[in-house]
Amino acid sequence: MKRLSRFPALLLLAACLCTGCGGRTGDGNQGKSADATTMRLEKTEGTVVVQDEKEENITPQEKLPLYSGYQLSTQVESYSWINLDNVKLTKMDKESAVSISREDKHLKITVDKGNLFFNVTEPLADDETMEIEVGNMIVGIRGTCGWVDAEAPAKVYLLEGTVACKPLGKDAVTTISAGEAGTVMTTENGLQVLKSTFTREDIPDFVLPEIDNALINSIPEPETEPMTEQPETEADNGIYTLPISAEEASELLRGWSSNADHPLVFQAGDGDNTLELNGSVYGHVIVEEGVTLHIPDGASLRINGTVEVRSDIVNDGSIEIDEGGILQADGAFSNSGGIMVGLVDKGMDDEIVEIQNARIIAAQGIESTGFIICDGYVEGTITVNDGNITVGAGSVDHLILNDGLYIDDGGTVGEFTQNGGKTTSAAQGYYY
Repeated sequence: MKRLSRFPALLLLAACLCTGCGGRTGDGNQGKSADATTMRLEKTEGTVVVQDEKEENITPQEKLPLYSGYQLSTQVESYSWINLDNVKLTKMDKESAVSISREDKHLKITVDKGNLFFNVTEPLADDETMEIEVGNMIVGIRGTCGWVDAEAPAKVYLLEGTVACKPLGKDAVTTISAGEAGTVMTTENGLQVLKSTFTREDIPDFVLPEIDNALINSIPEPETEPMTEQPETEADNGIYTLPISAEEASELLRGWSSNADHPLVFQAGDGDNTLELNGSVYGHVIVEEGVTLHIPDGASLRINGTVEVRSDIVNDGSIEIDEGGILQADGAFSNSGGIMVGLVDKGMDDEIVEIQNARIIAAQGIESTGFIICDGYVEGTITVNDGNITVGAGSVDHLILNDGLYIDDGGTVGEFTQNGGKTTSAAQGYYY
């Protein structure tokens, strides 16, 4: 099973182009605006592959002119910088791939893989457009600085300025500002760009040399303060009684995440027994009967350990099951967001991907109107009422397709019932 690109419901990006945010200005061209007329490969480090519009290799060299239809890729520990009119620059991270298309003053950069830093130090002219397209995401660039990450679910991060984001083929525009990240997710209202915040710790190493300290310091540091006073329901055995706010629950999760031998338990109490979680689990979390686990829109639960839910799960955000992770659901399980069973980024290269030890055990099955990517195991029935499901290097006991799309990408479905919807496969040329 080969994977050439990422799943459309996951991908977004942005980018473009000078030597660094926060005061670094490259060649010093300070005109009022820039026409998209001159593109060149400014410099490279390591192994960089350049292909023209006919996919013929061109020897990389400094100041190499670039034209519409060109493709660039970087190998391990390799980087490249693309200059446009001396006031726009992109830097490709190691193991990244992009393609460029331009018509008159309209430039589009497609990010197929990896990471891309971008900086536009002067706003574009009124008759210019610069767009970044990745999967099902379009990002409009006018004058801004940040980077994009194509690993599913792909994101755009803004260090300075703003970008206008929208899903491909949609009119609804979401503005992402400095200090925010944007991700395309499937919601009950269809594809939308969801906003979140990030910290200084999230800035990748390849970006740091391109920005100054003032800009780095403008991004907040990760929270390092000790946990605030615990809820009065705290017990020495790690059992907490609801109601608990989302902030308190996430704080407890962070404090307990590395304790694999002693489970963190949430039990029902008087009042609201909905538990909202946003964060990572490395140990063992138990959600007792009578408590509904809710992953809100814009939140993410990443499971590296075990999460045992003895009641219902409602996922409006993102659930990621890493290798060795287990999610056990004894009650009803509804999904309008995204579920990834296994490390999806393992399928980025043209290699055979083995089934991963990531598992969902759904006693009453999963009712889905969002998206699901399975590279591990799903024990139980998945009913697709809308949205899509991809079975990659994974296994699903029983799949019922009432509506939406089923993508067979080389995985195993024990029993398949089709009442409606559509099916396709990687063998037909469809990849996520």
